Amino acid sequence: MPRRELRPHQVWLIGVPLNLLLAIPCAYPVAFAMLGTQVLAGELGWGTIDPTVVDDGAGFVIGLGLVSLVFAGLVVAGLNALFAFRAPQLKAGRYWLVVALLVVVPGIVHWTTR
Repeated sequence: MPRRELRPHQVWLIGVPLNLLLAIPCAYPVAFAMLGTQVLAGELGWGTIDPTVVDDGAGFVIGLGLVSLVFAGLVVAGLNALFAFRAPQLKAGRYWLVVALLVVVPGIVHWTTR
């Protein structure tokens, strides 16, 4: 049975709600990435470090965050690849940029306004 091809607007209609739903469980990997970025920037002298984070052992938290970030990225990319590659006319660069923004930005907004 041949694979069914999708039109670009069908991919957008599936992808936007899917990625907004994926932003909910991806909020925690985004938080770990933000924490790791804060510690890295502090170590490089680009920002201030929260002393409680460093004193409590940030290495373990950053390692755990990287593992969860890689796992979440694989899940998001895999689910989007199921239907995004079925639309040959889809502008892939724009679509994958919007996917990243739809997953990351709600997590950043959630953790910075909290």
